[in-house]
Parts: sequence; structure tokens; C-alpha cells
Amino acid sequence: MAFTIDPQFQDLGFAVHLGMLDFTVGVRPSDDGLKSAMQNGAELRLEELMGEAASTDPVIADVRAAFKVCGKDPSRYRPSSEALTRRVIAGKGLYLVNNVVDSGNLVSLMTGIPVGVYDAEKIKGDVRLTIGETGEEYAGIGRGSINLEGLPVMHDSEGPFGTPFSDSARTNVDETTTRIAFVLYGLNIDIAHVEAAAEIADTLITGFCAPAH
Repeated sequence: MAFTIDPQFQDLGFAVHLGMLDFTVGVRPSDDGLKSAMQNGAELRLEELMGEAASTDPVIADVRAAFKVCGKDPSRYRPSSEALTRRVIAGKGLYLVNNVVDSGNLVSLMTGIPVGVYDAEKIKGDVRLTIGETGEEYAGIGRGSINLEGLPVMHDSEGPFGTPFSDSARTNVDETTTRIAFVLYGLNIDIAHVEAAAEIADTLITGFCAPAH
């Protein structure tokens, strides 16, 4: 699939460095090794924040600023990395969904970068990052209908399917998924940080999500 970024982002005053990785995976419940990594990642994040709010993290703060410039209130529509961090601060820990989604959430928590993990076979045609228009929406995973106006949005030939806020049910990863598109939403984030996050993603996905033999 080809991937493009809408030229309108050039006029908004912040850099867009998106990472899109492709992996062949076997989807199953997270094993003890990944669960331990998730616990360790949560503890490290708490140490880094030193009791401060998630929004004080420099990376999360920069993504929030990008949301605002695009037209979305980041206090009502929080970047997914902020929502995960707030959950950890509240003592709830990361969700347990499956090994692939859990790995994506761990990357997002550790780096502050919103992550999207999509079933690549459910993405149709070429992909484009744009900004949601008035009236645009999709069915979110466990959230009902999501108002996409003013959010950075991933589109394929069938319409919108992903944002750095919450992803669509249409391209969700489940036990039938064999290939994923792993997206790092580097909005207003230095490219070196996005590249470092991509390396963490590669380590986790190849280490915990390889197809079963």
C-alpha cells in the first residue's frame, strides 16, 4: 500500500513524522514475559513522571499541542498515549487485550507517542493521513461513534479507520489477524524519538507476537 500525508499539515506549523511498520504476527493472549514487560514499563513511567500529570510529559504535551492546532480540544479528546499514562497513574495498569495490542500499548506508554495497530488485510487500497472533516465519524473500538472532525485521521479507500485518539472497529486486530500495520503517530515529535519508538516496537512485536510454528 502507498502512504501519503495531506499537504494541509505543512501549513499548521508542526512536524509530522509517522512511522508505519509491517509485521506478520500470531495473535494470542499475552504471555507472562509480555505481562512482566508491561508491569515494568508502567513502573518506569511512574518513576519518570515523579507524581506529575501525564500532560506534563514533553512528548504528550507536544502531541496535545498538535491536536489543538488541528482543531480538537486535547482535554476532551486525549491522545491515546496520554489516556494510557493516566490509567497507569491511577493505578489501573494497562489493559490486557492480546499480545499485539498489548505490545502497541506498551510502546505508546513507554514513549508518549500515540500508536495505532491495524489488521493490514482490512485496510483497503492506499493510505492517507488527513484531518477529519465536519460530520466525519466511525465506530470506535468499545467507544461507539467517534467524532473525527479536527482529528488527524488515517483513511483508506473505504474511509477513515484510525486516529491517535482511538481506532475504528473496522480494522481491529483479533485472533484471525495475520499481518498488521503498526503506526507511530509522530505529531509534533522529533524524528529521532519516533525512530527509537520504532525500534522498541520491532523488539516487542518480533519477541512476543511471532506466528506460532
